Amino acid sequence: MVKIKKPIFLLIVIILGITAILAGGRFPYFFFYLSVLIGLVPFLWLSVGLRKITGDIKVSANRTEVGRSLVVRYTINNSSSGRFPYLELSNIVGSSFQEPVENKIVSLEAADSAVFEREVKCTRRGKYDMSEFQIKTGDPFGLLQLSKSLATGEKVIVYPKLTMLQEIKPSARQHFGDFNQKEYRFENHSLVSDLREWQVGDNIKKIHWKQTARQEKFVVKNYEKKGDIAPKIFLDMSKNSYLHDRNHNLEDMAVDTAASFLYYFLGNSIPVDLFSEPLHNGSMHGSQSGDFLEIMDRVIDLAPQGKTGYSTFVKNRSHYLASSGTLYLITPRLSFSDAAVLLSLKQKGFELVLFYLSSPIFNEEAATVLERLRENRVKVQSFYSPEVSKDESKAI
Repeated sequence: MVKIKKPIFLLIVIILGITAILAGGRFPYFFFYLSVLIGLVPFLWLSVGLRKITGDIKVSANRTEVGRSLVVRYTINNSSSGRFPYLELSNIVGSSFQEPVENKIVSLEAADSAVFEREVKCTRRGKYDMSEFQIKTGDPFGLLQLSKSLATGEKVIVYPKLTMLQEIKPSARQHFGDFNQKEYRFENHSLVSDLREWQVGDNIKKIHWKQTARQEKFVVKNYEKKGDIAPKIFLDMSKNSYLHDRNHNLEDMAVDTAASFLYYFLGNSIPVDLFSEPLHNGSMHGSQSGDFLEIMDRVIDLAPQGKTGYSTFVKNRSHYLASSGTLYLITPRLSFSDAAVLLSLKQKGFELVLFYLSSPIFNEEAATVLERLRENRVKVQSFYSPEVSKDESKAI
């Protein structure tokens, strides 16, 4: 790409050309050809030289997490026999990672190379294509500027930040599952975990008669206590819930919370379903740790695009679920009508765990709703964003 940095030079060439055609003579044509050569010679020399300049972009990691840093490495190689005293590298990192665009001036000798590195902190989840960076050069008189797209970087995936949330173990509602339980009602009498000496209060049906005869004392059997759990995560991505979340603080907290629970469940090989309106078909399922990254590749694209109110969405989707599992509800918005929907689900037999995201600014309605939910044995966890402004608190 060629750019005329001094348009007056082009105007002079045009005027000299017109004068030479109209007036004729040696001197008009001499000055016209001279002005053309002043621009043409450096253009041809720079064009040939730029063809032999190559480069690439490398990143220290293609997958990372919010809050961590990446090192972006730019390399420029000059395979020509000529020297480039002035080369400008433009669009280094720039908008790819929502960073200020930076330009760099380098000088390359013949068969020389230059390396430039920049550290970038990943502030938000997403899929980032490293923008191509260009190289620019010009003639000694500053008349022309030639640019060339040198390289395009790799795709970088930034996952939500995983946090160690307070563990809330899902309640088991069915026997003969895979998750360890403490309650005796989940004992599987077909699986013996170990043997122990008889204690007062033990059921006579637990006595192991062969071992009792062999050891000449009462020995009882301990059975494995396992239950089947069915955690369901409902992530609020309704547009109305984030109307004033200009800095995406509450949105990021919601996605981080959902990602942390997915990591916990799948890491323990607990099948889990994630429900959110913007997802294809409104949900996705995972059953083992190997499913985590595949699910995260879809979660990082989530944005508040849902058109249905959150409580309405939860009510509609829970209609098709067996009321024998735990619902994890993640939302930054609560009202009395939302509380009515949640309590109706509680009455149907669902175990509810609510993760409420808000600013630290006191909200009387939300406080009343949370208190009412706690009184009805709904487990509530509150998370506060210190960076949410006063205007953003109106959305809660």
